[in-house]
Amino acid sequence: VTLPVRPEPQGRIHPISQVIDELTAIFADMGFQVAEGPQIETDYYNFTALNIPPEHPARQMHDTFYVRGKAEDGANLVLRTHTSP
Repeated sequence: VTLPVRPEPQGRIHPISQVIDELTAIFADMGFQVAEGPQIETDYYNFTALNIPPEHPARQMHDTFYVRGKAEDGANLVLRTHTSP
């Protein structure tokens, strides 16, 4: 007499992803919200609007990922420097 084999689970959530989910839930319970936004931003909103001067080292090519192309208004595009889940 044989029985069919029970299916095994096909994977697990990564421990870091699990911790991020748990922390997000904890902060949501305290009234915080996760803010979502674009991954690609203009130079103005990423630096100038935050009072980062044009000669600041964070604006240099080796510290910021500049994206090919321009925004509709001709501004430089960058990969947003501070991202959250």
